[in-house]
Amino acid sequence: MGPVDFDKLVLAPCDAVFGETVLFESALLGRKVTLSGIFDDGYRAISPLGDLPGQSHTHITGSDARVGVRLSIFPVPPAQGDLLTIRDRVWRIREVQPDSHGGAHIELNAADGENDALSCGIAGGRGQTAVRRN
Repeated sequence: MGPVDFDKLVLAPCDAVFGETVLFESALLGRKVTLSGIFDDGYRAISPLGDLPGQSHTHITGSDARVGVRLSIFPVPPAQGDLLTIRDRVWRIREVQPDSHGGAHIELNAADGENDALSCGIAGGRGQTAVRRN
């Protein structure tokens, strides 16, 4: 990591102040583990054309849920597809972005309704009726 232990001197104190409970679930573990992370579900600017010289900025924003974590507290490395429960919502890891100082930003997709039945609003075959969910 270099001469400075960022995990101990920077990331751990930030996590102690701003962190909140994160429930981590990986297929490699077979159990859920309680960890800590700094959750953010705010808006960010999106530049669909990239930053081109001479072009004015396009004012488009989107919501981008992510959690900042200390990689040293994970029993196995977090990976795409693993689940995190934060603030009573389930999130699936979309991408892990290590920061080269012992931490990572984990981009998330909402997963709390992944296994719900599809609401197609049509009658099913053989006398079954699909349930419409609103």
